Amino acid sequence: MIKRWLFNARSFAAPQNLMPSILAVVLALGVSGFNIWLGLLAIAGVCMVHLGGNLLDDYFDWQDELLDYRENLRKEGEKAFTDKYPYLRDGSTTIPELRRAIAVFFGIAIFFGLIIWWQRDFDWWLVGIAALAAVLCFFYSAPPLKLGFHGLGELVIGICFGPCLICGVYESACGGLYSPETGFAWHILLLGCAIGMFVTNILYVHSFVERHVDDVSHKKTLAVLLRTDAAGLTAFAIFLFTPFLLVLLCVLLGYIHWAYIFVCLMLPQAFWLMWAMVMFAKKVEVDTSHPHPWLGPMDNWDKVEEENRYYLLRWYTMRNINTGFCLILAVVKLILYFFAG
Repeated sequence: MIKRWLFNARSFAAPQNLMPSILAVVLALGVSGFNIWLGLLAIAGVCMVHLGGNLLDDYFDWQDELLDYRENLRKEGEKAFTDKYPYLRDGSTTIPELRRAIAVFFGIAIFFGLIIWWQRDFDWWLVGIAALAAVLCFFYSAPPLKLGFHGLGELVIGICFGPCLICGVYESACGGLYSPETGFAWHILLLGCAIGMFVTNILYVHSFVERHVDDVSHKKTLAVLLRTDAAGLTAFAIFLFTPFLLVLLCVLLGYIHWAYIFVCLMLPQAFWLMWAMVMFAKKVEVDTSHPHPWLGPMDNWDKVEEENRYYLLRWYTMRNINTGFCLILAVVKLILYFFAG
């Protein structure tokens, strides 16, 4: 049962939030008040929110019958990603079961959050961050706001799983986001914004390659609102390359050690993905049979339907850039912490 619901909730996307969460705990190392157990509890809570949010999105997409638009376009010979909520389509799961699963995931996250809040002496920074993330996450697809249908979905997810995640997990792990002695930890916020831009692009990859589908189904994503290829690709480039500049800014301001610029090792993947998105806009096919190993893991690629590879190749690459970026930051922090005093 648990394994089935983890699969339904697309746990394969866990690196999207797992690595940033781990990074936030690692960044908290050495800060007064650090507590590894509260950090791990925060990581678990973030994962529960992500899984519950995926199911919640499926629930509202099912109500709006968005898959019907995709399948009709596929029949007309258009590219359209149709691997959506298969557990509902094949009848193996009912809507009441889905509602209960959503409640369980979010219930566990709330329980973990209350424990952290209690252990952190009812820290109101945590309440503010969690409340903002909760409202944005719920109304991403829920009425009446349905932010994902009005061009705000990508930015909402970026805020939730970028600055909110990094700042929230960091505050849970050490309680050091702000103190009268050291002031506000601006480097944590800036790094959170960098991660948020990558997360935004993970969703934006889908929005850009599926904008014709979303437009037909009256879902106004950011890519749909931008309309032209030039505008859409410009937005993608901003979200893709600005994070590297934010790390450089933190170094120049003296917030972090110069060694963190090793995140630039992820630039080859970033440039390849930019090229691949341009090729998609030009309707030039990119070989998807054997993805380059240096692009990172492509989960169960041999089992992915060929009709969906055009999207997943780009999506996995963007996910891997985010994961690699976080991993490099975490490794640098650990080396500096343990070996550089």
